Amino acid sequence: MKKKNIIIIGASSSIGSAIISKFRSPSTCIIASYFSKEYIKSEDNIHPFMLDLEKNKSIENFIKKVCSTLSHIDTAIFLAGILPGKNLEEYDIAVMEKVMAINLTGQAKIVKGLLSLLDLNSQVIMISSISAQKGSYDPIYAASKGAILSFVKSLAVSLGGVRVNAIAPGLIEDSTMFKEMSTDRQDLHRQQTTQKRLLYMSDLAGVIYDISKNHWKHLNGACIDLNGGQYVR
Repeated sequence: MKKKNIIIIGASSSIGSAIISKFRSPSTCIIASYFSKEYIKSEDNIHPFMLDLEKNKSIENFIKKVCSTLSHIDTAIFLAGILPGKNLEEYDIAVMEKVMAINLTGQAKIVKGLLSLLDLNSQVIMISSISAQKGSYDPIYAASKGAILSFVKSLAVSLGGVRVNAIAPGLIEDSTMFKEMSTDRQDLHRQQTTQKRLLYMSDLAGVIYDISKNHWKHLNGACIDLNGGQYVR
């Protein structure tokens, strides 16, 4: 059986392990990028590669490793993102640039570098946010996630059949972002959903896994909202 090649950018994030668990099987080869968090264990079908989305050299090295390991990408999943939680007045230029590099431009550089491995059987899935549509206390984070949506739409049109889609979740239960919030803030997000509960990481992983399947082949240039009715557009 031919193996499916999966790339997960930001696999050492809080959601990364759930995604790896969902895709892991004898029939998949997974390249999982990591940066500063817990090291991803190397196994027969899991290859952890270091990646710093702020540094061009690191991006170039990552692309070279991927291209020397794979001849084709079936699914590329982009999970990387940071949320400083600042208003515009609180931002300094260095942090602005960091947010845009990790949340947008670094990921765009990865897509550009891997274009030769993408074809009509490939797809790209990128994580945006409810903040991209609703707005946020943190305008730079919201702008970076909004730009992801425009990037996805543009690629879906320009890449000649490669499926490119986005998912825009609300707050995710037990994610790093969730744990950094006060309990009052967590409950506010929970109460804003129609079912008074947040998205679980395992559920997000399940959605990502499902839309990688062929029965979603006509989904292209779209954004799937997973916010529990917190923001309806």
